[in-house]
Amino acid sequence: ARPTTPNAVMSIKLGRTERRGDMASKGWTLVACHAGKIDAIKAPPKALRIAGVDDDAADGPGAKPAIAVAEEIKRRPDAFNLLLRQAEILGLAGDRDKAISLYRKLAQHYAEQGFYARAIAVINKVLRLDPARQDVTKELAQFIAAQQETERAERTKLRRATGEAAAEPPAPAPPLLPPAADPAQQQAEKERAASHFFAEFPPPALELLLSKTTVRSFAPPETIVREGDPSTSLFLIEEGEVEVQTTDPSGRQLFLAKLGAGEFFGEVAVLTGKPRTATIVATKAVTVIEIYREDLDEIAAQYPEVRAVLQRFYERRAQATVEAVITRMRGANA
Repeated sequence: ARPTTPNAVMSIKLGRTERRGDMASKGWTLVACHAGKIDAIKAPPKALRIAGVDDDAADGPGAKPAIAVAEEIKRRPDAFNLLLRQAEILGLAGDRDKAISLYRKLAQHYAEQGFYARAIAVINKVLRLDPARQDVTKELAQFIAAQQETERAERTKLRRATGEAAAEPPAPAPPLLPPAADPAQQQAEKERAASHFFAEFPPPALELLLSKTTVRSFAPPETIVREGDPSTSLFLIEEGEVEVQTTDPSGRQLFLAKLGAGEFFGEVAVLTGKPRTATIVATKAVTVIEIYREDLDEIAAQYPEVRAVLQRFYERRAQATVEAVITRMRGANA
């Protein structure tokens, strides 16, 4: 069964969704919350510090933090993390329409850069503010489809200019990252490569997929999945870090790897449904996009070409999955 969504509020301090109890433990007070709408919230002193903005929060979401962020944005208009915080503040203050407008612009910005996972996480924030705004998923799906069509047209133009065959080749696999790349550039390319998963879906199937994705947040040391549990979904890390653990034949716990933004886990569930082969634990505050196998099956039933998309994805990931790492490790220790 799917986990129920907790009665949650958005923490400006941490920039992620937290359960009410977690907020209370950090000094935040939920004054009123009705039908998922925050009517008032009181922040602890010095909680609202954003990228060097040192204004103390007044009682309630208040003007001081909003003004501080707005002033910082004037100095750094391209600091999109600040724009994200500004949208969060607007949502907490009850200015839902302005918050949603800003979230939509941010989602488009991330999509333009190829960071589809980030864009999906942002539109999830819109749906938390207003579950009726399902149009944002259609908007993002159409934008991604148009972007992919433009890239295909550019590839065709380039092939014609170089005298290559006119036939459209299969969609290219995500590029391998050069080992000597700048770390920030390498991380960006890793996230873009992971986002390629969404780009391969035909437009109507992508819209349906986006409407069914779940964005979840975990704090360390929460367990996200446990070895031996039913395997019903795959995850893409949008932000944060997790640790992969397993047990050897004697029952001793073994550390396998750390995974971060732009990395998948649980992919084998998409095609096999086998039990989880590892335990995944949050080591930093982490946001993941979760996609259920039953949703993929439903989409593939309506759009059969999705099966080929999933098969290509599985084949590309075959040597990089957590399950493959475990198999190699156990083979080496045999």
